[in-house]
Amino acid sequence: MSAACNILESVFKVYIQDERLEIPNKQDLSSVWKIVREHIGFNSKEIADDDLKKILSGLLSVVDGIGAFRAQASSAHGQGRTIYKLKSRHARLTVNSAHTMALFVMETWDERCTK
Repeated sequence: MSAACNILESVFKVYIQDERLEIPNKQDLSSVWKIVREHIGFNSKEIADDDLKKILSGLLSVVDGIGAFRAQASSAHGQGRTIYKLKSRHARLTVNSAHTMALFVMETWDERCTK
């Protein structure tokens, strides 16, 4: 779960630095994602197509889920009493979702830079 979070944090931090945006004090996934999301214009409410809006809304919540999952289920913060019994398929789902979101951000960014 840490790998998925690290993938997204790295892409978002590079975006923030390259776009010369203000780096947030707290550099966790949620904080850097908020800066990128606002700057790149990822707002599902602004999309007219209902089907595309559903897909984008789901992807936006994937980022929040990955951040929460890392905090709760990975070894990054130590274990509490609740121990998650994750399987390989959960890890693949999480990492593949992070890759999909990272690629979507990079392609959107590239498209905006070439206009």
